[in-house]
Amino acid sequence: MIKVVHITAHLGGGIGRILSSIAIYSQIEKEVEHVIVTLEKTENSHFEQLLKEHSIKVFLQNQCCLKQILQEADIVEVDWWHHPLTSAFMHNYFNDIECRLLIWSHVSGCTYPYIKYELIKCADKFVFSTPFSFENEYWSNEEKEEVMKRVEIIVSSGIDFDAPVKKKPHHGYNVGYIGFLSYSKTHPDFVRFLEAAADIPDICFKVVGDTAYGKELIKDVQNSKLVRNKVIFEGYALDVKEKFAEFDVFGYPLNPMHYGTAENALLEAMAAGVVPVVLNQCTEKYMVRHMETGIIVNSIEEYGAALRWLKDNADKRIHMGNNASEFVIKKLHIRETVNRLNACYSDMMSQNKRLHDIYSAIGTNPYEWFVSAYWGDVNCLEGNSFAETKGSAKHYLRYFPEDKILRKVVETNESRI
Repeated sequence: MIKVVHITAHLGGGIGRILSSIAIYSQIEKEVEHVIVTLEKTENSHFEQLLKEHSIKVFLQNQCCLKQILQEADIVEVDWWHHPLTSAFMHNYFNDIECRLLIWSHVSGCTYPYIKYELIKCADKFVFSTPFSFENEYWSNEEKEEVMKRVEIIVSSGIDFDAPVKKKPHHGYNVGYIGFLSYSKTHPDFVRFLEAAADIPDICFKVVGDTAYGKELIKDVQNSKLVRNKVIFEGYALDVKEKFAEFDVFGYPLNPMHYGTAENALLEAMAAGVVPVVLNQCTEKYMVRHMETGIIVNSIEEYGAALRWLKDNADKRIHMGNNASEFVIKKLHIRETVNRLNACYSDMMSQNKRLHDIYSAIGTNPYEWFVSAYWGDVNCLEGNSFAETKGSAKHYLRYFPEDKILRKVVETNESRI
């Protein structure tokens, strides 16, 4: 049995869901043993407890003999989204410990944090979670050709649905959203999208997600005369199937610069038989087949029109939802994810363990780690590169306050804003 040691910053949110699903489902196949090392304690321990209930080993970095665990691994898999602790881990270990290295990116890399060619070249196997990653405009033509040869695409779906969710009888027309509520993920004009459909009779917008990250969104909703009484913030939910049973449509307008890849909430909605309405952008355009498994729109006006059409054409909405469910369950079920990963692991076993020149890929100090996924002038940071988290300069400085260059970059940008 192949032993794969995962290195992940934590087991929260989407990454916790996908890694726990993979590790648990792999116990059925009995081809791969998954061991998980988290680099910091996860705030919500749900997925960690779930893994332990299935006798899957989960270690915290500072409470285990990490070097020995890495040496005993057949494959070391870094689950990457440019977290500061992941950069520190790679810097501290990969120049000294021989291993077979797989890096699985859980961000698209087409916006910050960017995936640079040097990082792809460093790994023995690099995996994208979406074909959208190939649209990275910062690679040269030669690099793009090499990337096409080197990289696998495995949509990181944790879907274990086997059929559409049975709908709960409810009053009105429910348009649901599940996910991160910060404007770094939701569209900055999210409220305007809702307003475009506010005149639909009996419409209700059910927004599911941790409201601690949605204060700005909540404020904007409260300031909207058109939708303030039509939006319900339901908070974080572990059992999303219950939520999908109440949704008629899944409205999912995301920030055009969002960093997401598989968009697990979108895939789960489709698997549940809830028709998605998404923007013609990023990874969404690869996941939804227009008018077959959902509706792709190009503007706020088209979004409102799509919700209106789906309300007025219930039979077609149900048919489209069934198509979406069949597509995701057939093509993107967790068994397919596990089978594709297992093929990667088996292929890697023919290679010898080796050292990896990680310094050339990410640098040797926190400032260099940060800019290894950034393009542009560091004195003009914006968006996710200067958010509070998401692998931003401020995020890196919070973990490495002793880095003087990084501190100067943050202070320069704060004085500019």
